[in-house]
Amino acid sequence: MIYSSAGAGIGALILIFALFRRFTRPSLSVIRGPQSPSFIFGNLLELFQRPVGEADFAWQSQYGNIVRFKSVLGEDRLLVTDPEALRRMLNTSTQTYSKLPNYRIVSRMLHGTGLLWADGEDHRRQRSIMLPGFGMNECKEFLPIFKDCAEAISMKWLETIGSSDSRGLVIDVLAWASRGTLDAMGHAAFDVQFGAIEDDLHPLAKKYKNYLGDIFGLPSSKQIFLQAASKYIPACILQWLLENGSNTRLVRARDVRTTVTSIAKELVREKADTLLQGRGNTDIFTLLVKANMDANAKKKLSDEELVAQMRTLLISGYETTSTAVVFILLELARHPKVQSKLRDEIRKTEATIRARGDPQLTVADLEAMTYLNAVVKEGLRLHPPAPHSLRIARQDDILPLSKPILTESGDMINKVFVPKGTEIVISIAAYNRDKSLWGENAHEFNPDRWLDGEMDDKNFFGIGAYSNLMTFFSGTRACLGWRFALMEIQVFLFTLVGKFEFAVTDKSERIVRQSVIAMVPMVDGELDRGVQLPLFISLASQDGEM
Repeated sequence: MIYSSAGAGIGALILIFALFRRFTRPSLSVIRGPQSPSFIFGNLLELFQRPVGEADFAWQSQYGNIVRFKSVLGEDRLLVTDPEALRRMLNTSTQTYSKLPNYRIVSRMLHGTGLLWADGEDHRRQRSIMLPGFGMNECKEFLPIFKDCAEAISMKWLETIGSSDSRGLVIDVLAWASRGTLDAMGHAAFDVQFGAIEDDLHPLAKKYKNYLGDIFGLPSSKQIFLQAASKYIPACILQWLLENGSNTRLVRARDVRTTVTSIAKELVREKADTLLQGRGNTDIFTLLVKANMDANAKKKLSDEELVAQMRTLLISGYETTSTAVVFILLELARHPKVQSKLRDEIRKTEATIRARGDPQLTVADLEAMTYLNAVVKEGLRLHPPAPHSLRIARQDDILPLSKPILTESGDMINKVFVPKGTEIVISIAAYNRDKSLWGENAHEFNPDRWLDGEMDDKNFFGIGAYSNLMTFFSGTRACLGWRFALMEIQVFLFTLVGKFEFAVTDKSERIVRQSVIAMVPMVDGELDRGVQLPLFISLASQDGEM
């Protein structure tokens, strides 16, 4: 009864405060956008319960690259995909647009005070310490690790197909890709053998299995409301609720935190001791500990921040990469001619490697594979693993636009006034399919767009970390490990497409993109079974195999 009364009281205060803000702050009503079906939920259910990108694409097509939509309790938000506006937000005026305070509190509980949580000076300091582990030279050292993991998956698939009576089998490629990228992350980032491919799971790997899906998958209307309305809850109360709530998702998150924190502390001690003895490996975490030991006092990470980076690397480094790999495999299964063309290039590269008498795949080999890189770029464009990013305006600002938009009154404007406190959804998914940037076929999988000169004539704004895509984000918050992820994707595709042919199945024809913060594949009609991507796999012609 007491908790019920307290909850009602908090709810009433949230409603009063929300209405006060709505009627006392400058209006965004000049910006066009969809009608809100609900005062309580606004348009949030459309955005976050429907398959990823559906609402974004529809709104962008109808209203342009700046869209006003409703959040909970009638409050206006903006959906932004305009390149010039994004450049201001992410490159030139980063102090004006910060992470949402309530989401940072949630992020701290999930990931600790690491790079995903940090903002402002904290973020700059942490990023400078972590940077040495993600340079091109450092990433080159990880290529053999990626190749070994991809080959280990191949061996498992070969054994499975070999023990059957058919020429191929339906396999959940996502389950295996997740195992492979988890093992690769464990070895490259921490010098720890997770044993995911062999199903001999390290305690850390067990905790992170389907972690994002368990916590963020298929959110209910209530959960979407609470996440958005948490901005009205005082920080200390929100923190208490996250630490003490009995919701199964919160319990799962806290359980993972306890395990990872314990392991990370021990790992930091081990690596520090090894470095003091004049030894040490080249894994990312060792390089991080070394950089922190060498940093001056003002730049050093605290023990809490250092431990949090392990959680940050795990949460951002393996599920997103495995998702990227399998969505590209899905597109190759849907486009057999593209798959065949890619395999032909793989065969030529294998022959080149054999001819030089060096059995090792190198970074130079990967860079020389123009079609492989076109396929990767197109897959990352069409299916960005992180489809959205959220920001809040810390002060009044004016966003410039790359092209004018039509207002509610019928005027054309080339800049938008953004009142302090406005929450903004950056739609990476919609930016990557903006027809003014990528052509009228922006929603189609077409690797040739990267080869036929079509992209050369585009007036790109250079806001993306990689090939003008927003997939790895932009500016000071661009993905630190984008080279690591890109090389891993290249190696996995080189190995798997070289050995196997991929074809669609009835279930893979019903794949829908769902959000668990990251974007994941699920089968329509089987959402309750969680993430999966079943494809029919058979042995590819091995003419000239390495």
